[in-house]
Amino acid sequence: MVPTPPPRHRLPHAPAPVSWQDEPGTPDRPPGPGFWAVTRHADALRVLQDPAAYSSLPGPGERPLLRRLLSHQDPPQHTRLRDHATRALTPERGRRFTETARERARALLTRALDTARAADGILDLATAVSDPYTSLNLADLLGIPHADRRRLPGWTGPHALEDTTGYARHLIDHRRRYPDDDLATVLAHNAHLTSDELEMLVPLLLTTGLAPMRDAAAGGLAVLAEHPEAYRELRDGTTEPGLAVEELLRRHPPLLSVRRTAATDTELSGHRIRHGDKVVVSLAAANHDERVFTAPDRLDLARTPNPHLSLGAGPHLCLGADFARLQLRVLYEEVLRALPELRLAGPVPPSGSEVTNGVASLPVRAG
Repeated sequence: MVPTPPPRHRLPHAPAPVSWQDEPGTPDRPPGPGFWAVTRHADALRVLQDPAAYSSLPGPGERPLLRRLLSHQDPPQHTRLRDHATRALTPERGRRFTETARERARALLTRALDTARAADGILDLATAVSDPYTSLNLADLLGIPHADRRRLPGWTGPHALEDTTGYARHLIDHRRRYPDDDLATVLAHNAHLTSDELEMLVPLLLTTGLAPMRDAAAGGLAVLAEHPEAYRELRDGTTEPGLAVEELLRRHPPLLSVRRTAATDTELSGHRIRHGDKVVVSLAAANHDERVFTAPDRLDLARTPNPHLSLGAGPHLCLGADFARLQLRVLYEEVLRALPELRLAGPVPPSGSEVTNGVASLPVRAG
């Protein structure tokens, strides 16, 4: 039996749904000014849905480069740019991509299983299957040339923002010269977007489509591996895959929290929030709010309704939410087909990130 780590949504120093948290220094980081931790679903929604009171603009001490990302913009600039990106991410584009994603998942699983069975019978379902599956899907969607795809793993590291911002210029120029059926081509030929605006959108699609999607996919599989009865129910058709995707996202959000800055003096759950205060919404905690979710610590793949916040809410609801759900559903269906039993073969170590909710590896038995 693999020991389960303590739930990461529990905040040991959060005595109330909204509470002030100190930020002590570490050997490589000076002390911070502190922040308001928001852990209740209703309060989280209020913060995420009110950009006039809670701004997404980078706060003091954050990298100025963040201002170039759509995720760190406020309306009306954010609204205009998001509308252009949303029009490029059409439902029809997603439907056309379904078969490509399915073929990729099957090929990766077949190769990984063959390799494992020829060796010790153990495969790393994260590094061998779900990680390349999600990164190559994004590469196809965005139109990243095959010669550049070796760079994808590096775009999930600490310098991802700098690297992808520099690469965006190259990709935009490339797709202007060599158009194809992909998002970069659609955006690069949009006469309403300036070069600077394109360099906000493309890095956002790269950074939010790589690490969070990778972590959601592997994290959901890890949850299923830790709950064999739920896996069997899903395999046997007792549970609808679309509902299962939502519950796995609730249990394992790809981002643990999101940060906002108070744009004005305001009030939240009886606490006075001052202009400039940092406000951190714990998505993991909000997803376990017993006021909203019955038995929140129980995995219920048929849970409905399931208003989790793992893909955000309000103006910054995940741009590619539908595409993310499609990828996850297809991946889980193909894993269910290839592996009648999903049995862990060792510990599932976390990635170690303080922000994303990833797993470093997911060792399972090939059967």
